[in-house]
Amino acid sequence: MFDKTVKNILLGSLTLSFLSGCASIVSGSHQTIAVTTNPPGAKCAVYRDGIQIGSINSTPGSVTVSRKESDLTVGCTKDHYDFSNAQNTSDVNGWVFGNIGFGGLIGVVVDMATGSVHAYDHSTTVNMIPLADGVAAPVGLPDQFPGPIVRVASPTSDLVNSAPTEVTKQPVK
Repeated sequence: MFDKTVKNILLGSLTLSFLSGCASIVSGSHQTIAVTTNPPGAKCAVYRDGIQIGSINSTPGSVTVSRKESDLTVGCTKDHYDFSNAQNTSDVNGWVFGNIGFGGLIGVVVDMATGSVHAYDHSTTVNMIPLADGVAAPVGLPDQFPGPIVRVASPTSDLVNSAPTEVTKQPVK
């Protein structure tokens, strides 16, 4: 009886040690994100904390990023369209909760150390903003995210008939 109990305890401990870092094992420390634009064919860059960490030459496409706590910003350019962007928010990876029941503190620590505790949406769509006739499209993608995108009327336009200024705000970290 004693030998069977010891074997069961050892088997259970061994199983729990394999489940440590459940999110690390199941999801890994990197994630692939699909990027689409409306319309397709844009060149995009992925930014984290304002720094470019990946790029896509033509949408639709995908980029692989490391999992982190910081949100991602996807910025895109296309001829006849203004520089446009969308957020991809970092959230808690659901597999982390497997550690609460199985892996305990060791599993949670492993997931936190590898970044596997975080997860992004699997896809991001950027809606491109068409430029008015005669307005030049931005040239290239910046290495660092420029912050809020502010569109203003050109000095030669009719300010009475122009659309109001549009501001896209980005969260401050």
